[in-house]
Amino acid sequence: MNETLSWIRGRVVILTVALLPWTLGCGDSRPDIVPVSGQVLIDGEPLASGVAGFIQVIPLEGRAATGAINPETGRFTLSTWEEGDGCLKGTHPVVVLMEQMVGFDSVSLIPEDYTDLESTPLQVTIEEPTDSLVIELSGPLRRVQPSEQVFEGEPVEQ
Repeated sequence: MNETLSWIRGRVVILTVALLPWTLGCGDSRPDIVPVSGQVLIDGEPLASGVAGFIQVIPLEGRAATGAINPETGRFTLSTWEEGDGCLKGTHPVVVLMEQMVGFDSVSLIPEDYTDLESTPLQVTIEEPTDSLVIELSGPLRRVQPSEQVFEGEPVEQ
C-alpha cells in the first residue's frame, strides 16, 4: 500500500507541475497601456466641425491607439485592444483624420500635414493615465459648402 500511495503522490506532483502554468494562465503578453483621453483643438478652440473624426497615436513598435473625435466637443478616448483601454506608454507620433464626402471624393477638413504619419508634426509623450491630453492643430478648418456636396447632374433644390 505504501508503494501505491507513493505512486499516486508522484503522479499528483507531476500533474500539478504540468498543469500549473495552464491553471494560472500564460499571462497577458500585451505591453502596458494606460487610459488616455483628451481633446483636439484647432487654433486654441475645440475641433467641433460637426463631422466625426479620428485620432491615432502610433508607436514606432507596437499597436496604434485610435479614438473617435466627438464632432461637437473635439473630445476623444483612445483604445488599443479594447474600447477605452488606452495607449502604450512612450513618445509617439499622432495622426488626426477628419474627412467629409464631397461628391464622390473624400476631402480633408484639416490641414493635410496632420493626416499622414510621414508629415505629421504632432507627437505626444504618455507616461501615466490622463484624461486631459491636448492635441493642438493650427491652420484653417475647411468648411464644405452645401453647393460642393451636390453630385454632378443632380438637380439643386431651391
